[in-house]
Amino acid sequence: MFERLSQIEPLIPKERKPLAELAMKVYKEASELSGMVHPITRKEIARLLRHINSYYSNRIEGEHTTPADIEKAVKNEYSTDENKKRLQILSVAHIEVQKLIDERFESGEEVPVCSAGFLCWIHKAFYERVPESFLKIHHPDRDEYIRMIPGEVRNEDVVVGKHIPPRWEKLPIFLNRFEEVYASDSIYGHKELILAAASHHRLTWIHPFWDGNGRVSRLFTYAFMRKAGIESHGLWTLSRGFARKSEDYKQMLAHADQPRAGDLDGRGNLSENALIDFSMFFFETAEDQISFMKKMLSLDGMHNRIVSYVNRRSDQSLPDEKPLRPEAKYVLTEVMMRGEIARGEVPRLIGLGERTATDLIGQLIAEELVTSTSHRSPLRFHIPAKVVGYYFPDLYPAGSI
Repeated sequence: MFERLSQIEPLIPKERKPLAELAMKVYKEASELSGMVHPITRKEIARLLRHINSYYSNRIEGEHTTPADIEKAVKNEYSTDENKKRLQILSVAHIEVQKLIDERFESGEEVPVCSAGFLCWIHKAFYERVPESFLKIHHPDRDEYIRMIPGEVRNEDVVVGKHIPPRWEKLPIFLNRFEEVYASDSIYGHKELILAAASHHRLTWIHPFWDGNGRVSRLFTYAFMRKAGIESHGLWTLSRGFARKSEDYKQMLAHADQPRAGDLDGRGNLSENALIDFSMFFFETAEDQISFMKKMLSLDGMHNRIVSYVNRRSDQSLPDEKPLRPEAKYVLTEVMMRGEIARGEVPRLIGLGERTATDLIGQLIAEELVTSTSHRSPLRFHIPAKVVGYYFPDLYPAGSI
């Protein structure tokens, strides 16, 4: 069993040229993405991507539910099927915890994302929201179930596949070392992205909790990159990329567990080359997801897809939907570009009278294509579940919505 801190070294891989170049590219593209949409629109897309994160994080863990079921659960509409309901609750828990993370940053709080306290807070916040059945863990060595306590690190030793994490008594010193290295105030820019990749693996290597380590690691990495300003205000998601290459993701995590292979493989106990390989996989996944969202969020692309959706509604080629006036496209595209518009602008935008504009506004609000906090408040961009496949094709897997 691991007892010495040297067993987790190296914690930061050497910045070799291919690693540094890819990290700088990802950092640059993430920065560009955050400026592509209006802040109000950006906030709505970030809300949607919390749902996307939940869906894909669950898929990585083998817990499959549908996007439609997730959207229903967010509105407190749960299935009568107990298994589906369990998975819906699991999804809502992930969404709520990521929202709590966002709120902590938006409040101006100094969030110690690498601390044991923060990691335990993520675990506690998540597992306090899920059914009791998710807290019952089959003991690895005894034919019995134990109850995991949300927010508490494990109190026994475990073996995870071929990996033997640190002894439970030594978890505090490994978690302290984790924070000491990754919470550095002297590392900036693309170098923080290298820390994000390395810390993602090393946290799974420590395996601090009985269960939920993968979920905690992904939520931690989201928080880490948010603090570093790398995640572009929630406009892209690593979980989608990891889930699309789920087997590769798990194999790369296991690969980075490997011990050092000779004098050309760093100076620590663990393989530096394997940590670099994992980091490269991490950056390639990030680049793919950022490129996907840059394509989705281009103004021309968003404009054309919204217009296409309204046209299909107006010519009644979507049989399950009520007809929608073709002029709705002027309202929806304007709201998307500007984040919000005053209700009084709608008659001018659609070129029709106030009565028609009022009726159209009522339909758009009823269908949640826009939102408004009162009958006088501006109209704001909104993305209900039914339009996700039209506004953002391929965000979910084909046939899953």
